[in-house]
Amino acid sequence: MSERRGEIQWLRAVAAFEVVIVHSDLATKHLGDPAVVQGWYGRVAGIGVELFFVVSGFIICLVAPRAQGGVSFMLGRIRRIIPLCVIFTSLAAAIHLSAGRYLIAPAPITPDRLLRSYLTLPQWSYPVLGPTWTLEHEMMFYLVVAGALLLGAPTHRRKLALGAVVVALGCLGCWLGPDPNVSVWTFHLASPYMLAFGFGWLLCCCEEAGGRERAAIGVLCAAAVLLAFAVGQDWSHRLVLRIGVVTLLCAAALRARAVLSADGALNRMAWRLGDASFSLYLSHWFVLSAVGKLAAAAGVPHDLALPVRIAGILLAMAVGLLTYRLIEMPIDRLLRRRAPGRRRAALAIPPRWAAGDLPIPERVAPVIPARPPGGVLDGRVGP
Repeated sequence: MSERRGEIQWLRAVAAFEVVIVHSDLATKHLGDPAVVQGWYGRVAGIGVELFFVVSGFIICLVAPRAQGGVSFMLGRIRRIIPLCVIFTSLAAAIHLSAGRYLIAPAPITPDRLLRSYLTLPQWSYPVLGPTWTLEHEMMFYLVVAGALLLGAPTHRRKLALGAVVVALGCLGCWLGPDPNVSVWTFHLASPYMLAFGFGWLLCCCEEAGGRERAAIGVLCAAAVLLAFAVGQDWSHRLVLRIGVVTLLCAAALRARAVLSADGALNRMAWRLGDASFSLYLSHWFVLSAVGKLAAAAGVPHDLALPVRIAGILLAMAVGLLTYRLIEMPIDRLLRRRAPGRRRAALAIPPRWAAGDLPIPERVAPVIPARPPGGVLDGRVGP
């Protein structure tokens, strides 16, 4: 029997809500309202990206062993991510082609960039739908896991070894830094974000480990953070710290599993938002942008900027929930039925919580000069 992992849904809901808040400037940028990313919030804004990556590592560690090999695992991830990504990337491209000044990511749309955006392939510039840059890192992590599955069944020891490898790739990424001289594939494979995936993976390993082994995993993660600080550069230090913080947050949520999985109105609301988090992530930019333009066209005064921001956030969440019900779920059901040789295994979590369903927020750390300095897609730039 499937068991609801309410704490995981809570983490996804919190991260998705934080993403919408970060980008809520889109709803007020025409009203002259100060940016939300400032002051104390400026230090943690966009931390949902690290939270989602840690959660992704945890969930993939749960579902990967049940895949029928590396190829089956990778095809499953592609079915979950690519269709919805193609739909919203096409929408972003269509908006730009119909009104050239409305461009979500500040770069021309070329055939190569469009193809890479559809397939979430690594690229130096932002994809056509800027927020989907994180899917490039997700896919790279999935490739690492798929490669490991090709080597044999993931026993507990092999899972621990794979977690250590992924963490090591993150430390290597801190050492390499944002060097445009390296291959774009190398940059995504050896990225500091791999630390988040690895820590999430090892958190999952802790659930089937004994006391001493859990302590050893904790020591490994702490040592990795120290090593990343030692070999890293200034740009990576803040990112590593954020990854460490959200890893502790995830560990605390796992400890509160009984509370966060209990039936109740607040928990059910969080679970629904967690279910729809991928749809919310892909759709919220369009909704907030439309709210901002309508507010400007209606001549809404500056004094009402806060109500407009709140209305934009609530509307984005509602559209995300509808998108999940009307688009994401039907597509998922259709592709699952048509998957060759597909046999749904009894999972510890419902299938819709599989890793491909994870939403990803905006880039936080600076990456390369070709992308906007500071990394976060400015909520005041774009459509």
